[in-house]
Formats: sequence, structure tokens, C-alpha cells
Amino acid sequence: MKGRSTLVRRLSGSRAALVAALAVVVLLVLLPTSSAFAGVDDWQHEWEVLRLVGYLQGQVQPPSGPMVYDLGDSITRESITSDTRWTSQLDARASRAGKTLPRAWSLAGHNQTFGMDEQLVGQIPATPVGQPKGIVLIGVGISRFIGPPLKKTPVDLAPATPRVEPTLSPWQRHLYDGRPALSLTRKRELVPRWMERRWTGFQANRAKNFASLTRIIKLCAAKGLRPVLLDQPLDMNIVGTGLDRPRLSIRNGCDRLVSTYGKEYGVRYLHFTRSVAIPTKDYWDMHHLFDQGARMWQSRLSNELVKILPRQ
Repeated sequence: MKGRSTLVRRLSGSRAALVAALAVVVLLVLLPTSSAFAGVDDWQHEWEVLRLVGYLQGQVQPPSGPMVYDLGDSITRESITSDTRWTSQLDARASRAGKTLPRAWSLAGHNQTFGMDEQLVGQIPATPVGQPKGIVLIGVGISRFIGPPLKKTPVDLAPATPRVEPTLSPWQRHLYDGRPALSLTRKRELVPRWMERRWTGFQANRAKNFASLTRIIKLCAAKGLRPVLLDQPLDMNIVGTGLDRPRLSIRNGCDRLVSTYGKEYGVRYLHFTRSVAIPTKDYWDMHHLFDQGARMWQSRLSNELVKILPRQ
């Protein structure tokens, strides 16, 4: 009897240990991937990018092709696989089309506002004389209009060492890959919830955000940069017509900006969210893309950018 009790206790202990181990595994799977990586946050990464670009543009022989800057919030951040792969893709397609070869940079991060975009554009180097105009992509998804265009304290980086190319600190770009996607039921609930919780803020801040967008457009023009308004990923299979009010409000406002400044500043508006047809399984929620979805989005964006690149 005593031996049996000891065996039961051992088996119970083994089961408890197994349950505890499984709990740890589950927890690790569900944690954002950022917890497993050390690196700087989005805001510091962006300022490091600007320092590096400033160094490159300041060389005796700066890059011959245009710089492409991608501004937005975390939805934009997750929509590009990596700046290196994006640049390679752009260059290959531009070369086949006889266009100048660009270099792409991400300037997007968590909860980034148009006010923060203004700060970043203010530090983008002016296009050198004789070089093709840089292109500034400005994300105009619905998430960017729910709050005011607040600014943030710039990151005070050490100046670049003369004649030494600055390096970028480790940075974790994709924070959703590795997480289980939200269920279809949960995803569908996000649409009416957005209207319940975000629509009022959207309406209250719309005019301020479009005023900030207008300032960004003019700032780009003053620096010899071409502003391009860009819709952000949105799962239209889930959304349907549920978010038409904010989407059409943004569409109308962007169309007016193009009508007002398109001829003078070369403003374009790219909106292919519906036609790119990314499957629901490639979204974490209704906005943020997993890797396969980012590949599809990036590929379509590259095709659209090649169309507006100057010829060699």
C-alpha cells in the first residue's frame, strides 16, 4: 500500500511537472517575438536611419538613385519584409523597366502620428542637386486618424564619426509573426467595435490630421522630395462595407490634396488595398500582416513605385 501511494505521488508529480512545462511553452509561443530580441525601439531606429541617410547623401558621390522613405504606424512597419529585400526587389524591377535604381528605408513605428511624420520629414536630407527626387510614402490608413498629430521628443543620437558610415542598432521589425492569428469571430468583432470606439475620435481629429498632411506635403516639396499618399493594409474580406465611412472620408480628403497639390508638387495617391486581395489568414487582426501577406503587399507596392520612378 505504501509503495502504491509513493507511485501515485510520483505520477502526480510528473503530471504536474508536465503541465507546468506545457504552460511555459504556451506562454513563450503567445509572447510577442520582441520579447526574445534585444534592440532599439521603432522611434530610435528611425532617427538612426536618418543619420545614416544624411551620411550617404553627404558623400562626394552620393547614391545615384532616389531614396524611398516609408512613413506610417505599426501597420506600415509590418507590411514590408525588410528594407534590404525591398530595395533588391525595387532595383530588379526598376532595372527591367529602364528606371533609376532606388534605395528604400522604413520610417514607421508603433502609434506613429502625422506629427511624428512631420518631425522625421523635417530631418530627411534635401535631394542633392542633379539627383532624382526622393519619394516619401505617407501612410493614410484609418488607424492614423483616430488621434491628434502629436509630436514626440526626437532621439538625440551621437553625431556620425567623420568618414565612418554610421551603423544601425539591432531592431525587431516584425512583432506579430509567431503569434497565433485572432479567430475569425474575433476579427469580425473588430469592425463594429472600431466604429463604436474610434469613429468619434476620427471625426474630432480629421481636420487636424489633414492639416498636418498638408504641411508634410509642402515640407517634402521644399526639400526636393515627392510626396505619395499610401493606403495601409486592411483586410477587406473581414471589413466589407463596415468601415466605409472613415475610408471614404480619407479617400475624399486625399483626392482633394492631389487635386490641390498634384500638379505643383507631384503628389500621388496609391490605394490598392482592395485589389491586392491578401487572404485573411495572412493578417494577424484586420490590419497587421504576417510574412506572406507582407510579401504580397510589398510586391504590389514595388510595382506601383516603379511606375513613378524616373528613367535612367
